[in-house]
Amino acid sequence: MELVDATPWLAPLMPNKNFQIGPKLSAEQKADVEFGFRIAKEISRLEIGQTAVVKNGTVLAIEGFEGTDKCLARGGELAGKRRRRGRREGRQGKHDLRFDIPCLGLKTLEICAAANISVLAIEAGKTLLLEREACEALGKKK
Repeated sequence: MELVDATPWLAPLMPNKNFQIGPKLSAEQKADVEFGFRIAKEISRLEIGQTAVVKNGTVLAIEGFEGTDKCLARGGELAGKRRRRGRREGRQGKHDLRFDIPCLGLKTLEICAAANISVLAIEAGKTLLLEREACEALGKKK
């Protein structure tokens, strides 16, 4: 039996690099996203998880066995009551997209909102966005 990469058939559900919901990012938020991207790539390469929560250049939480939702909630709790930046990144390195394609949907955004995470960044073309219209509607609420 040969397993094949499913991503070519799922491409319509994967936002491109220009996809954004909500206001433009500040310079500080962009810096946190770039930092979080590097951290998420490394924890993914090590097969630890696919999510990192950062604030002001500091790692607050990385995803482990507990999963993305609990990582986001824990990162938001550790950041305190001020606004946070979250970074969700698809796994790289040994990660096999035939078995586990990173995805997010309305539930993920609701968890971010409850944890006061102000930015959720994903890797373009490698992350599934489920319930896109509902996510866009929630992201546009202020």
